[in-house]
Amino acid sequence: MPGEKIANRQLFFILFMIRCNIAVAFLPVLTTADAYQDAWISAIVQFFPAALLLLFFGGLGPRYPDLTVAQYSEKLLGRWPGKALTLTILWAFLHMAAVEVRIYADMLVTVFLPDTPLLFLVTAMVIVSAAAAYSGIEVIGRAADLLFPLYLLMIIGSLLLPLPLLKSMLYNLEPVFARGVGPVLRGAVTPAAVTAQFLTLTMLLPFLTQPKKGLRSALGALAWSSAILIPISLVTAAILGPSPAARALFPFFKMVRAVALSEFIERIEALAVFAWGLGLFVEVAAYLFCGARGLSQVLGLKDYRPLILPLAVIWIVLGVHVSKNAFQLLTFFKPAFFAPYALALMILPFALLWAAHLFRQFSGRRSGDR
Repeated sequence: MPGEKIANRQLFFILFMIRCNIAVAFLPVLTTADAYQDAWISAIVQFFPAALLLLFFGGLGPRYPDLTVAQYSEKLLGRWPGKALTLTILWAFLHMAAVEVRIYADMLVTVFLPDTPLLFLVTAMVIVSAAAAYSGIEVIGRAADLLFPLYLLMIIGSLLLPLPLLKSMLYNLEPVFARGVGPVLRGAVTPAAVTAQFLTLTMLLPFLTQPKKGLRSALGALAWSSAILIPISLVTAAILGPSPAARALFPFFKMVRAVALSEFIERIEALAVFAWGLGLFVEVAAYLFCGARGLSQVLGLKDYRPLILPLAVIWIVLGVHVSKNAFQLLTFFKPAFFAPYALALMILPFALLWAAHLFRQFSGRRSGDR
């Protein structure tokens, strides 16, 4: 819809849930490297490179507050180079959404619904999100407003309920820096590279009520989601033990499932699973909206909504076939592969855009001096 807007608060909620979902899913500070009991330190360290990456690819948006990345790419690079560059960013939306939908579907099949076809679960999740994306970014923003308190409450509840057991398990977090700084830095690589999720900012900025403050909202979402990642890493490593947690496919989920505070308080993993599902709905809807809006601008269409259904079908097919199983997806997130892949999506396109932007500014100043 023309003129639709969301509040900066709603952007914060959307990006916060996008960022936290991967922590609830794979807990990459633990599972992608060898930080073990120092994973919580990796969760602190990853914030700094992640913030630098966000400033790098998000910094151009406030300079073109009324344009999406698809639009200012063409303005800076020319029509066809700009379209080609936009397609690489749209691929990031497509691939990240397909991967995260598949992770959630694999978890449901593995733990709760072993006889349910994977295709059914992926299709159900994408179609529900597609309906929200079709309704527009305002609907996604209102959904984020509604679901965020429940999402946060469930995540915090999943962390608070194991606390009575934590005191007796703190020995699992010792010794600190037992194997030096290297494992801590390796544990921070994938969570920092996952900042590619925030490429959605480059499409959503013009739809904000205060677009020039959009980067600040995104940095706030990154900071607070990192603050959540620290206790998740600490509690998971302490309760499960660092080595079993690092080998687990879904370590946070396994941790909350292992907690039984009494005969009447057990199976609290439902909190984590439900929170993950709510966040995934908002996340995939945002990816679908950004992907369809960006593609409509590349193709010169006035309305993005006719593209929602074809993109949803592509998402479903890719979600089913993106990997053979969840273990292969976990391998995809290892630093040696995922970091170069994600960094290429964030650095190469925006290095070209920054170069073109600075060249235009320099040329304009020289012309003005004459």
